[in-house]
Amino acid sequence: MESYNTRARGNRTWGNGEYVPPAVKPTIPVRRIAWTVGALILFALAPTVATGQVTFGGEVKPELGFTVPRAGNYAAPLNRGNALGLTDVTFRNEINLKLGEMGETGALDVWLQLKQYPIAQMLTGVSSLTAASAGVGEPQSGLLESAVTDVAWSADPYIYTVDILRANVAWTPVPDIRVILGRQSYLTGYGYGWNPVDLANPPKDPTDVSAYVRGVDGLTIRYSPAAWLVARVYGALPSEGRRWSYDQLLAGAEVTLLAPVAEVKLAGLYGGEEGNSDQSDAYPHAVAAALYLDVVGIGVYGEGVVRSRSRRNAPDPTGGATSVRDNPIPSALLGLEYYFASGLAVAAEYFANGEGWDQGAREDYADALDVLNAGGGITGEYYGLYTPSYFARHYGLINLTLPWYDVDASFNANVVYSFDSRALFLTPTAIVNLNYEGTLVTEFRYGGLYSLEDDRRNEAWLSPVGHTVMWNVRYHY
Repeated sequence: MESYNTRARGNRTWGNGEYVPPAVKPTIPVRRIAWTVGALILFALAPTVATGQVTFGGEVKPELGFTVPRAGNYAAPLNRGNALGLTDVTFRNEINLKLGEMGETGALDVWLQLKQYPIAQMLTGVSSLTAASAGVGEPQSGLLESAVTDVAWSADPYIYTVDILRANVAWTPVPDIRVILGRQSYLTGYGYGWNPVDLANPPKDPTDVSAYVRGVDGLTIRYSPAAWLVARVYGALPSEGRRWSYDQLLAGAEVTLLAPVAEVKLAGLYGGEEGNSDQSDAYPHAVAAALYLDVVGIGVYGEGVVRSRSRRNAPDPTGGATSVRDNPIPSALLGLEYYFASGLAVAAEYFANGEGWDQGAREDYADALDVLNAGGGITGEYYGLYTPSYFARHYGLINLTLPWYDVDASFNANVVYSFDSRALFLTPTAIVNLNYEGTLVTEFRYGGLYSLEDDRRNEAWLSPVGHTVMWNVRYHY
């Protein structure tokens, strides 16, 4: 059974970044068909699963957030006039539910996440963008934002959304074969911050080590005939959207070879039909490999991938439509990790991001934002190109995790630095248990985004928020 945020080796947590999904072509209800088939299989497995052991758990997490803008009124290139409606203090509730049941040959795994969003803030941003696109001046725009905010807060200032993180059934017809159908995790690889060998999951966020990772809808067949060999093949649907055509179905395979002091992974992905007219492609064809070595107690690992094209489009300096970078794109990761007897864990990584932008592309992006801001507002297409920690070409990461047993607490210091864009991310976190059972904990997290050279047009120069402090109390049940 999966647990929240478990990495391939060790027990670290992470978030995931998001990319703009591919353009939807003429469609048939593939996702609906998949879920119907899944329901039928679940019905068939129900007697087996129902005789198993049921587990139920999760957490409740109310959270306060305090933000400090990089410029007055959050007026960064991505947020002129505070079009996004950002505020200095936000409050949000989050509830995570997990239901699992394991039978002799069948299993059920369901994770649900209920989040609370400030609807007034969201509508303020929408009204601002609408007013700007209609050519309304600043005074009128401000009146519209104020009116929308007043109405929203007087009705209900928050809305709740439900996301299905996992919803799958598993069947083990024979000991060597396991079949999993539904929303599941395809997370693989050895890197803490980045995983080039992970081809099916949306990219994770190396600066956010507390977010839960959403699964991908698919069918997986896992085959392990010996202790030194694990193979799996899968078919999956892209992680975003509701209706898809057959040419957007994904097909992948991965083989892992295990030895006492080494592991090797080989992986490939068929990302669906590719054409010169495609506006974007979140899942290009790819081949990848990864290696992990245990060298006198030090973990040494590397991952590499070559994609048929970039998942991240190239900007147009005039603010026109972005374009697919339609040429082979390599990316690679090198890392070290070590666990000291005291409990201190250290990881250091270098990430060569082939999908990142050089100085010229970053300047084109900045020019496009200027044009769009002057002409009516930034489009969602250009907002989607802002991908912190994947924005430039070269990144380094250092992570330190230290348990403090005397006070029943743990501390994490995470640093990400871009060597070419000169952006620095600092995200230290402290978690303290408030009761003996560990069911009630409190977390303090700081997120700092610094620009060491604004002329490099980096993530910090673009971001409306420079500093964030988050405080939450989590109850695990």
